[in-house]
Amino acid sequence: MHTLLKSAIGLAALSLSLQASALNILLTNDDGCRAPGIDAVYQALVAAGHQVTLVGPQNDSSGIGAASVVNPGQALAVTQLAQGKYCVGAPAGYTPPAGKNSAIGTPVDAVNVGLDLLLKDNRPDLVVSGTNFGDNVGPLTQMSGTVNAAVRAMFKGVPAVAVSTGIDLHLISQDPQAGYLKTLNAMDDTARFAAKVIERAAAIGAEARRVCDTSGGKAKAQCATNVLGLPGTTGLNINYPALEAGQVTGVAFAPIGDWGNVAFAPQQGADGVIRVNLVPPPTPTDEQMQADAYQLSLGNAVITVIDGNMTASPLLQAQAKLILGDLTP
Repeated sequence: MHTLLKSAIGLAALSLSLQASALNILLTNDDGCRAPGIDAVYQALVAAGHQVTLVGPQNDSSGIGAASVVNPGQALAVTQLAQGKYCVGAPAGYTPPAGKNSAIGTPVDAVNVGLDLLLKDNRPDLVVSGTNFGDNVGPLTQMSGTVNAAVRAMFKGVPAVAVSTGIDLHLISQDPQAGYLKTLNAMDDTARFAAKVIERAAAIGAEARRVCDTSGGKAKAQCATNVLGLPGTTGLNINYPALEAGQVTGVAFAPIGDWGNVAFAPQQGADGVIRVNLVPPPTPTDEQMQADAYQLSLGNAVITVIDGNMTASPLLQAQAKLILGDLTP
């Protein structure tokens, strides 16, 4: 059995009796610094005893992915809502350069400001992003500001957890107000579940650090374990269904798949205008049914391990070298 797997099993056996330490957490989102989802998670994390600094985008940045400021010298407006709560946005009167799209005050900008400026001298143990209004599973993860804020944190060396609350797509299409309220009402349960996940994972991480310290750094697997009990800066993507707590089927551990209930497609109408519309998803395959989007559709809270690493496995790297290794510039 792999050494890391052995270590994980051993630590898991101890987890029920462990109490995790309070964490220093940077909290962000993509729905905006004043959104109900980020407030629900803030309240849940503070209630769990964590130190939380909220740094979110000034405006709703849903679907903006990993966009961020790329113009050197570009000003950002950082405003303080309250003690430990900040909004990051474009400065007053900002207009994009002619002929160029630009994104100012995105979730990635908020993470950068939080890690590189506001918490520069008090580096957080963990970044939490969410909870988002709407699930971030399957193909949606690529365009998600919520998930990409977490990925940005991992690239900067801090483990992260993305959190999202699902949408009842059928209800919201028939009755938008009722559908909105259904997701909104599930946000507190989402936040409490995320706090529970973090508590359990952080207990494992704390035990790993204890074993590492006791061994004088010789317990390599434990010494490479982060605050979530996972290797390096690996993190989690949590999706909670738009259901009351008693209606949630269970907890599923599933990879990100290529199927989703929410499918967008550009279509050209009779008026000649191309619009991006919601389209019915294809019937999922057996393999797709094991992935995150389908498991969420069954009413499960879904946990997916993410590492933010776009590099393929060493085996595939070697295969590419065999195929392309004799090329010259």
